[in-house]
Amino acid sequence: MATALYDLSGFRLRTGSLFTTLLLVGLATSCALEDGEPVDDATQIDDQDENLNNGPGEIQGPQTSSEPSTHEGEACTYDSHCPAEAPACVDSLCRDGNDGDPCDYNSDCAEGNRCFEALCWDGGVGDPCTYNSHCDESAPFCSEGACSAGAVGDSCAGDSDCGAMAPLCSDGLCSAGELGDSCLYNTDCAPPSAYCAIGVCSEGNVGDSCEIDIDCSPEAQLCVDDVCSAGAVTDSCGYDGDCSAEAPLCSQGLCSEGLEGDLCNYDSDCSESAPLCSLGVCSDGQLDDACDYDSDCSDDAPYCSDLTDQCTTGEAGSPCSLNVDCMLGCHPAIHECI
Repeated sequence: MATALYDLSGFRLRTGSLFTTLLLVGLATSCALEDGEPVDDATQIDDQDENLNNGPGEIQGPQTSSEPSTHEGEACTYDSHCPAEAPACVDSLCRDGNDGDPCDYNSDCAEGNRCFEALCWDGGVGDPCTYNSHCDESAPFCSEGACSAGAVGDSCAGDSDCGAMAPLCSDGLCSAGELGDSCLYNTDCAPPSAYCAIGVCSEGNVGDSCEIDIDCSPEAQLCVDDVCSAGAVTDSCGYDGDCSAEAPLCSQGLCSEGLEGDLCNYDSDCSESAPLCSLGVCSDGQLDDACDYDSDCSDDAPYCSDLTDQCTTGEAGSPCSLNVDCMLGCHPAIHECI
């Protein structure tokens, strides 16, 4: 049987021509479709999706930011989700860290504020504190756990809790120590009201209220009947100790010098110069001085005339009504000593 022979070189040539022919036919078909043949909707949608996803330079649809746009009080997960005006994310909300905002750390609070017991505090009046450094300029004193201005009437534990206008801590309150301000001791009061008397600052002048002598000033150093007294003549007194050296005798409730003619109840109310208390006044018992008894008269005029109630010598011619008014006796008709 005869065997067929093949020209391989010719086959290769013919094969190459075939591929070329097929390529040209495909291109022609594609052009025909674009120019004249309709394309179904599904084909168009698939092509558009492919162009949006892969086509460089094509117009893209709007994109949504992965970071939320938030403001004070809006939801957040991290600090980075919050704007500069409310930079702290606390309890899932953006906060500006002002006074009263919730917090976990000092960094959650605005500059100058601190986090204490889960709230931001600016250190103003009444804010909680442990040290003065926790308080701001408006309330620079930490007193009994709260920031205080240290003004009159503010709470305090010592003078260091009080400001310049009320520098004295008196009975737990800041005080200026002025007239009428509350006090416990003289040190709670400022000049000129330097005396603490009956719980208030006093000048300690004559007539000011007092309990004891140290409540009174040197000008009125005696506390008499609950008022300061200088113990001068006619000042009120209860005993000689209520009177000054210038009027050392307390007579009939008033300070007295005890001089002749001054009021008295007893000889002890009178001075050495007028040692006799006669008819309610001090006397030295000299001739013609008032008297009630012979004891009211001095040795120079030892008889108290019952007729005139005056001291006499009892010598002849002295007035009398009784024989005892005279050295030798009384003439009853003329009422003169004989």
